[in-house]
Amino acid sequence: MGKYIVFLRGVNVGGSILKNDDFKKALAYIGYSNITIYIQSGNAIFENNETNKRRMEADIAYELKSIAGVTTVAIVLSVDELRTVAESHPLELSGDGKNLYVTLLSHEPDKKDIEVLMETMNDIDIHEVRNRVVYSYYGNGYGTSKRSNNFIEKILKVSATTRNWATLNNILKLCKN
Repeated sequence: MGKYIVFLRGVNVGGSILKNDDFKKALAYIGYSNITIYIQSGNAIFENNETNKRRMEADIAYELKSIAGVTTVAIVLSVDELRTVAESHPLELSGDGKNLYVTLLSHEPDKKDIEVLMETMNDIDIHEVRNRVVYSYYGNGYGTSKRSNNFIEKILKVSATTRNWATLNNILKLCKN
């Protein structure tokens, strides 16, 4: 049985509320077990025999719409994939660790779109793309940046969800339990 983490896009912000009980109920209905919800922000750890992450993503999004009326994008990573993402943040020496973020992408973006994203960098917000992950340092904080999740999605033409570096590492620690 494999252990996976799902990261949801856009829940519990902007009026799209997903209660932890509904989230857990949807995952259990699909057949996932040993479910741990990490705070009310669209993150869950679960076990499952399924290995097709695209299918898991579709099943989760469908059930959340059905059970809780929440429309979202689900991005599923295995524990090993999360560990690889969290091994190091390439921009961690850029400044305050509270300004480090990771954006998980639904699929690998086109190289030309990555080039466009890189052209938008300034002296305040810095990004580095590695496969299906955008590592970011927001010099004045994420909340003040115009280069947030929606911007990254638009430029890279993919669905995405962003987490701060501390959250990502806390989820990885929970996976070890």
